Amino acid sequence: MFLALGLVAVPIVAAYLHRQRRRRQEVSSALLFRVIAGENTPTKRALARPRHLFSLIAVLLAVLALIAAAADFQRETSKPRDWIIVLDTSASMGATVLGADVSRLDEARDTLADALASMGPGDRVALVTAGAATAVQIGLTEDHGAVMDLAAGVTADGSSEALPRALAIADAMATGDDAEIVLLTDGVGVSIPSMRRAPQVHTVGSAGPNLGINALAVREADALGLAEVFLSVTSNVGSDREVEVVLQVDDTVVDVLPLTVPSRSAAEHLHRVALPEGARIRATLQNHGDDVLSLDDVASTPRAEGERVGVVLVSRTRVSFTAEALRLHPRVDLRVLGPFDVAPSETADLLILEADYRAGPLPPARAVLAMGIDPTPLGVERGPSVPAPDIMRWSFDDPLFRFVDLESIELPRANTLRLNEGMRSMLDSEQGPLAVQFNRDGRDVVVFGFAPHDSDLVLRVGFVNLIANAVEWAAPQAPDDPGAEPPRVLPATESRIDPVRAIPGALQGDFADRPATDSPLWRTLAWVALGLLLLEGLLPWSARALGWARETWGRRKR
Repeated sequence: MFLALGLVAVPIVAAYLHRQRRRRQEVSSALLFRVIAGENTPTKRALARPRHLFSLIAVLLAVLALIAAAADFQRETSKPRDWIIVLDTSASMGATVLGADVSRLDEARDTLADALASMGPGDRVALVTAGAATAVQIGLTEDHGAVMDLAAGVTADGSSEALPRALAIADAMATGDDAEIVLLTDGVGVSIPSMRRAPQVHTVGSAGPNLGINALAVREADALGLAEVFLSVTSNVGSDREVEVVLQVDDTVVDVLPLTVPSRSAAEHLHRVALPEGARIRATLQNHGDDVLSLDDVASTPRAEGERVGVVLVSRTRVSFTAEALRLHPRVDLRVLGPFDVAPSETADLLILEADYRAGPLPPARAVLAMGIDPTPLGVERGPSVPAPDIMRWSFDDPLFRFVDLESIELPRANTLRLNEGMRSMLDSEQGPLAVQFNRDGRDVVVFGFAPHDSDLVLRVGFVNLIANAVEWAAPQAPDDPGAEPPRVLPATESRIDPVRAIPGALQGDFADRPATDSPLWRTLAWVALGLLLLEGLLPWSARALGWARETWGRRKR
């Protein structure tokens, strides 16, 4: 529609072609004028060749530039686009450069600011953040300042595990043909989910030394009556380091633990300690040297009180390693039965069988742990007996085997067990399984093919942990406390903070690395039109100045 303004050129051209009629003026004689002008034939034509051709061309070009500016012609590369920005705000983005206060998140914000400055007024931008929480900060908008303000308000915390969900949200938002997804991240722990549109990735950050606490667990009481604190410190440093970990209950310092953390590995430590009253356990890393990430130097977890556990132990004697370990546990209500004692009518939380029960059906219980007895009443077939079996594998990550090392125990003899449908092996030897787990009639069952007191396991702390694990395994679930603060422990992926430049499934795009775009074409054309009009306005003054110069030069020559 603005191109129709080109019709304005018609009256402009007509005005330049129009020759003003001569005005009559009476004089005493016309002879002198005829001599000066020469003989010519007068004409009555109103239109003739324009006398100021350059002026006409300048004015027409100015009009053309103004029309083009009003129509807002754009280059193909400057057409409006939609950009969905996914900003990684996980804890590793809080890492800084040694000797500086600039974090990776600050670098990402600077990258975003540079890219926003290079965008045209028609480009729309959306911002999605992923860290401690995934949130759409703002939908597609042309208000780039609002996007930058929201990016400036986020902080680094949480895990990069939230990024796949944030990318899936961005993929759903990128509906237009010209939409692009951009991921600003350091690449630590990042995985790209299946997406319709592969994201561009721009990585930030530089490598640096770091140590961090990546595991903190507290078991209020083990079978010895002491609390167990398990922690793990991860290193990405190229040499071993001696560090200290301060344990606190609320604001009370309980202990200071010295640790040697291997180069680019992790140091795990299980500490038994008597804990005073308090609601939260905190571990703080100190004296650890150069460190670029402070968020993982502190970890904390709530001190949850476990429920009481009713345990029925079937044993040939009331004084056994198992019975003593259970009696020391402050949350266990223990009842010991002989093989021919009458079973209680109430249902126990845990039934431990270290002797065959012969007085009738097994006592009712929600979980059963059988050790070295005839497993047939439990529905397990006994295999061949094996002398001095070598243990090849056990489910070390199962809660029942937490902090239990079975690799080098001396076991004189054990019965192998046959796996039936629904059973899984928890402990393997070359001759077959030595422990199986399954669920039957709504209760969990674990059967060992040997009795711990027939080996040296009862002389190790692993047996104490095994009994404590069994109590926790069978304990009733405590009701959730809605007011309790969740644990704050960063995963090891956030502590191994070396940036990842190439991320599978992502593209290297031009979002942040492209130069700033030139001034919009309409603005350039407007300036051109103004310059042409200014030039045309100065033409008479230029002509006069030129004439004056020529006249002055001629006088000097004469």
